[in-house]
This record gives sequence, C-alpha cells and structure tokens, in this order.
Amino acid sequence: MLLAALALAALGTAAVLSYVSGAESRALAGKKAVTVLVAAERIPAGTTGERVRTGGYAEAVRMPAETVPADALGALDASLDALQVTAEIQPRQLLLRGAFAEPSPAAGGLEIPEGRMAVAVELSAAADVAGYVRPGTRVAVFDTFNVLKGEQGVPSGDRLAEGHTVNRATRVLLPRVEVLAVGPRPAAPETAEQEVERTLLVTVAVNQDEAERLVHAAQTGTLYLGLLTDTTDVGPGAGVDNRSLFR
Repeated sequence: MLLAALALAALGTAAVLSYVSGAESRALAGKKAVTVLVAAERIPAGTTGERVRTGGYAEAVRMPAETVPADALGALDASLDALQVTAEIQPRQLLLRGAFAEPSPAAGGLEIPEGRMAVAVELSAAADVAGYVRPGTRVAVFDTFNVLKGEQGVPSGDRLAEGHTVNRATRVLLPRVEVLAVGPRPAAPETAEQEVERTLLVTVAVNQDEAERLVHAAQTGTLYLGLLTDTTDVGPGAGVDNRSLFR
C-alpha cells in the first residue's frame, strides 16, 4: 500500500509539472509570441543598465505579442549600460526602455542642479505667494530684520524683537534662486489658548555664498518670497525701513 501511495504521489506531481510547463504553450497557441524581459527580483531605482544586464536581475519570458508594450525590452545590450533605472521595478514586472534614463545629479531622491546645494527654509503660508511657489519656479528672497541701533540697513540679529522704538527694514537677500521642493512643516497640535500658524518648508538650489546668506537670514530675521518670470528685474539694493517706507 505504501508503494502504491508513493507511486500515485509521483504520478500526481508529474501531472502538475506537465500542466504547468504546458501552460505557456497553451497561452501562446494560435498567437504570435515574442521574447521579453521581466525583473527576476526587485530592481532599485538608480541601478545601472550594466548591473541589470550582468547581475541576474532580468529573465526572458515568452508572451503574446499583442499584450506587450511597444517599448518592452527583449534583450539588454551595452547601449543601456550607462543609463539608470529611474524608478523601482518590482519582481515579474516588464522591463521597458522608458524605465532607463541618463543619470541625474540627485541626492536622496532630490534632483539638484550641478554645482549647487539644496537648502530648506521655513516660511509662513503667506510668504509662499498663495501656493504658487512650486518646484521649478524661480523666486526672489526678501529678508525683514530689526536694524542695528545707530546703523542703516544692518541687521541687529534679534529675530524681530518687539518694541515701539525698533526700526525694521526689508531688503532683497537673493535676487533669483530655483525652487526644488515645497512641503508643509508638521505643526504642533493647537491648544485652546494658542493657534499655531501654518508654516511650510521651501527648498532652493544655491551656491555656497547664497547658502550662507540664506541660513544666516533665516536665523536672524524673517524671510519672504517673490515669484519671478523670465523678464522680472530684481537686484540688490538698500531696501526700505520704517523711516523710508513712504518716502
């Protein structure tokens, strides 16, 4: 009886394997078939074409031609070696030509122009130009600060301390910078006694000199943005203060 049971089990396994191996043939019966590549395992974003080709990431399968996208890859050649996967590819997902692109200067998923660095500053909701400041736009950055006593146009560094005798000024800090990202800043829960102002983080692309000025101004004053067009004329100047505002 034991031998009979083992024999039946072996026959059953063989039947299943035969059915599975014939499934592809049955699916392709009467249809034009093509060879395409699918991901054999998860392919992280940023993986080079060379790594996909040589690292066992791709597997060839046969599929009906009518179900295959036009840019599906049937093979990986050296022309893709220097390109990178732009987004994560899941196992068994088709490999498409559009999934590979030239490497871009990026850090942590944020594309940064060559030779620049990304700096984020916290702004009030009003300083965001009613939500029209978005990634890719250009903005001017203004700084409002308390004027150092006895000086003209020089920040005191006290982050807008209140006082009737305090003279405040506003000047253009950075005439034109590119916005890389905009996102809300998690706010502390509101209490019955205090209403928390909504703020957001704006990340811009700057060089070292601009970064130093921006970080310092964010620590000593209050920043405001102006949305620019290609023809907007903005430049450094003396700005205005309480005494010159209406002159």
